[in-house]
Amino acid sequence: MSTELHAMFHVEHYRESICGDPLPRFPEAPRAPIDQLIPVEISHAPDDYHWAAVYCPRRAMVLGPLSPYWMWRVQESHEMIRGVADELRHLSQLADRARCGAPVSGTPLPYRRYAVMGFADWDEADQPPEVDIFATWNSPDICRECLAVVAAQDR
Repeated sequence: MSTELHAMFHVEHYRESICGDPLPRFPEAPRAPIDQLIPVEISHAPDDYHWAAVYCPRRAMVLGPLSPYWMWRVQESHEMIRGVADELRHLSQLADRARCGAPVSGTPLPYRRYAVMGFADWDEADQPPEVDIFATWNSPDICRECLAVVAAQDR
């Protein structure tokens, strides 16, 4: 009886397997300059998750983020504020400094999503839309240095 019951619920889980020798990586090498970092899209089978990331050719590895969870974590923990000197959109956790170290000021832009799990009066309409901030790498008004600093934290 037990065997027949479990056989009915058996599901094969497909996972991609790596083949061949691994390519050399150099994680201890200094990060490549911002203009040499390459935006990439990572897809993860079998779940079919897709997210934007940054590849560092000097280290021969993805700098980050390594999972789609990180884009949500960044949006819950950072404000987006315009820079004082450059008018770029910067990521910031402090009131006056961006993650890249540039001074920021003014009212935060609608970006940060507050983690409000467990609150009965929470409304999704009150939150800004979910944004894969690393997909904006080529946008002329985003600070790539902030994105690189934040992406490298996903280790």
